[in-house]
Amino acid sequence: MNRWISFLIPLIALLWMSMAVTGDHQSSTEGKRWALLVAGSNEFYNYRHQADICHAYQILKKGGLPDENIIVFMYDDIAYNKENKWPGKIFNSPNGPNVYEGVPKDYTGDAVSVENFFAVLSGNKSATTGGSGKVLDSGPDDIIFIYYTDHGDAGIVSMLDDMITANDLVDALKKKHAANSYKKMVIYLEACESGSMFEGLLPDDINIYATTAANAEENSWGYYCLIKEYGTCLGDLYSISWMEDSDKHDPRSETLERQYEHVRKRTISPPTMHSHVMQYGDMRMSSDYLATYIGSPSHEEVYQNFNLPTNNAIPFSDPSELVSQRDARLFYLRHKLEKAMDGSNEKLQAQKELDAEMAHREHVDKSVHLIGNLLFGEDKSSNTMVHVRPAGQPLVDDWECFKTLIKTYKKHCGALSRYGRKYTRAFANMCNAGISEKQLIAASLQACPWKTQAS
Repeated sequence: MNRWISFLIPLIALLWMSMAVTGDHQSSTEGKRWALLVAGSNEFYNYRHQADICHAYQILKKGGLPDENIIVFMYDDIAYNKENKWPGKIFNSPNGPNVYEGVPKDYTGDAVSVENFFAVLSGNKSATTGGSGKVLDSGPDDIIFIYYTDHGDAGIVSMLDDMITANDLVDALKKKHAANSYKKMVIYLEACESGSMFEGLLPDDINIYATTAANAEENSWGYYCLIKEYGTCLGDLYSISWMEDSDKHDPRSETLERQYEHVRKRTISPPTMHSHVMQYGDMRMSSDYLATYIGSPSHEEVYQNFNLPTNNAIPFSDPSELVSQRDARLFYLRHKLEKAMDGSNEKLQAQKELDAEMAHREHVDKSVHLIGNLLFGEDKSSNTMVHVRPAGQPLVDDWECFKTLIKTYKKHCGALSRYGRKYTRAFANMCNAGISEKQLIAASLQACPWKTQAS
């Protein structure tokens, strides 16, 4: 009898897992699974974003998603960058595996664009340029997983020197739903103030569940930031948290809610204590199993360790740091300066780059603060410019005003860099306070007279 029981218990466990994954509320039907992975940045100091995306690909590939259903946006300037000490390899954690191997690079270089992102999301192949042409050609029974990692600010996520606004993203998602081109969709978003992309905007009745690295007003954080070996960050805290959780747990038995709780606790607990991971959209989907969206290994692997294989791992001895995404470039430039030999051209160039970055930051800080004083008066400016609206309200009511004021500042005071975009909330608050384009032009001419003279 004991022999029969010992035989039946693992068989019943396998059957239970299979039934759980194919239950009515827990999984896809006979539709396809799709994944869209986006790293919107470039340059070596942003190494972490492409490393995140490559790791995500390995998880999805292990879960059984075919390459034709995985669409990857990455600039692809990291693996063979002259600063990469291990050419052709990308690591997402110290002593971790090479996650670059096998990654399909569908949209690289300048094809990493806002236009291509929306064309891929909508399934409009004819609107894509410069890439593989792969799009989310999904149908009403299909499941979609989207993971986006880059810099972000109030109401925007960056993509190279361009940006995606929250209203444009949510409008595109609504159109995707109206077209009946998916059954369920999950979005994981890594960026500063990423909660502002969905706060007060994402409906709870279009079968989309989203989590974000931070709420609507917090930074997200670079993680595994190695000073000696790389001088840059290998990953991002939120991203590392959900992916390492996915590596360790069976996706057939872990729900979206359970992973959210694991990630939330890791990002807010000591010694990190830096950002509040958020949830938006259809909360009913939070009880779905991860396998529904990221796939799962074969039944033969159920009781095996779910960590990625560590082939080609490089040992790192350097202790890692946690760095705000907005300061990642400073972290990188200071490292370049410190490691360069005194008196060398490399040292001089590194100092020049660091000085230029600091000067740019000072210009943006001063010009935006002066504009605020001119528009609202010194007594009210600081509070008005940084005001955060109550939970449940979107960043701004008039998104066209928001876009216009950002373009107006750019024209009269210079481009908002990835650092300067930290002030997007200020422009939103200008719109909410009724400031017109004409008023901002007048204030910008006073705050940035050098730009007017130069043009």
